[in-house]
Amino acid sequence: MESIKKYSLLFVCFFLVTIQLKAQEKLSLQQAIELALKNNYDIIIEKNNAKIAANNNSLGNAGMLPKIDLQANTNLADNATKQEFSSGLIVDKAGVKSTNVNAGVYLTWTLFDGMKMFATHKRLQEMEIMGQLSSKIQIENTIVQVIVNYYNVVRQTQLIKGLSENMLVSEERLKIAQKKFEIGSASKLEVLQAKVDKNAQASNLFRQKTILNELKSNLNQLLVRTVETEFDVETEIPLEFKLKYEDLKNSIQKNNAELKYTQMNIAVTSQMLRESKSQLYPRLNFNANYLFSRSENQAGFALLNQNLGLNLGFTASWTIFNGLNANNQIKNARLQLENANYEYNSAKALLDIQLFNLFKKYQDDAKILELEQENTKLAKEAVDIALERFRIGSSNSLELKEIQRSYDDALTRLAEAQYNAKVTETQLMKLNGEIVK
Repeated sequence: MESIKKYSLLFVCFFLVTIQLKAQEKLSLQQAIELALKNNYDIIIEKNNAKIAANNNSLGNAGMLPKIDLQANTNLADNATKQEFSSGLIVDKAGVKSTNVNAGVYLTWTLFDGMKMFATHKRLQEMEIMGQLSSKIQIENTIVQVIVNYYNVVRQTQLIKGLSENMLVSEERLKIAQKKFEIGSASKLEVLQAKVDKNAQASNLFRQKTILNELKSNLNQLLVRTVETEFDVETEIPLEFKLKYEDLKNSIQKNNAELKYTQMNIAVTSQMLRESKSQLYPRLNFNANYLFSRSENQAGFALLNQNLGLNLGFTASWTIFNGLNANNQIKNARLQLENANYEYNSAKALLDIQLFNLFKKYQDDAKILELEQENTKLAKEAVDIALERFRIGSSNSLELKEIQRSYDDALTRLAEAQYNAKVTETQLMKLNGEIVK
């Protein structure tokens, strides 16, 4: 019996340790990005759209390949036939049965359509590239979301860590106040105030943990995992501040996916204009068919008629007037091309101002972070000194409480400064086209 209890206890301990290890599974940023690239629904949809554009890019869809049809039909009839021939022969018969069978292979091949097929093929090629760019833009946006959400979790984790450290100071303050009260050097009011402040900090810590759980749930949703999945993250936010303005400006013109997308839109609308102009030219089709036909009649001049053979020919057509629809379509295509150029110029101007503002913020973030790192060190040193002064009776609890609050504020600002700097860096990398290699 004792042995059974012993093994049961070991099993329970092992089970609890296993749960704890699972709950503390560490998720790196790279792993988070890989999960998003694999599972995120928006990325999957855009990849499928890119595949559709690739499938549409074919010679057949452009109209360059011939069309071949196979047709067959048969007819049975039961008629009353009356015929009078010039020779004087008269056929007057009821219940005359006849059978007609037709089968054939038909080929139609457009040889010339005003160069429309070549413009269409070029447009389909460029739309395939646009599909790839659209997929890349979605991947970039998703990766930015992952990075921002991941480091938001890191920021909140850092904040909780700092608050927990400050809780230790509050606990020490309560112990000191209790001892002073016990030896009669302090009033119970000081003990009560220390407990109130400690409980307030504990309450704030619980609120921050609730926020952390919500942030983790948001990240899990982005990675298409169950929202209850527990994980830990990195403890630091890496920042190097190595980006250069001129390098970014030059690189954006070459690598920015959204700018490339607007460039490809110009190319697509150019081909659409060519397609519209093709209506002004004649069309030439090559036609061929191989036919079999057989007709059987029980009465009449021809009791059997059968044909089998190949037929070849050309069809030329030219629309001279169609209510000026072709001219209107050409005018609209020119306007669409003009709009596409304006959209490109607008996108380029927007990128310029985004780069300018983001890089200025990037520089300011570096300065702010440096100040907050120094402030946090100073605030921590002030807390240590104030706690020691409180221990020896050189200061009161109100002074220590105020310094603790300053330390809490410094920790919050530091975590916020690191997070803001990382977000700005990530946005610059997206503009630069470096988020997705």
